Amino acid sequence: MQKIFHYVLTSKRKRRCIALSAALWLLRLLRDIEKSELCRNSDLLDSFNSETYALSRREYNAVEEKYLSCEHALDILESAIEDIDFAY
Repeated sequence: MQKIFHYVLTSKRKRRCIALSAALWLLRLLRDIEKSELCRNSDLLDSFNSETYALSRREYNAVEEKYLSCEHALDILESAIEDIDFAY
């Protein structure tokens, strides 16, 4: 598999651009998924804070950890997309 990708990426600039476009598309798709997950976790945290749910502190911390993880992933994805866009 690695040899196939190596061949495609070393052959012509047009093929590299096509591969890069596919990679950017996947990164943007992943970014959109992380954004929606971040919003979902944010809404869940807001509902916990408004006391509509009576959940344990452990459950709240688990949701907060997921929120922070999504936020971190989103920052990295945004940076990677900007860097790749700038490079090509």
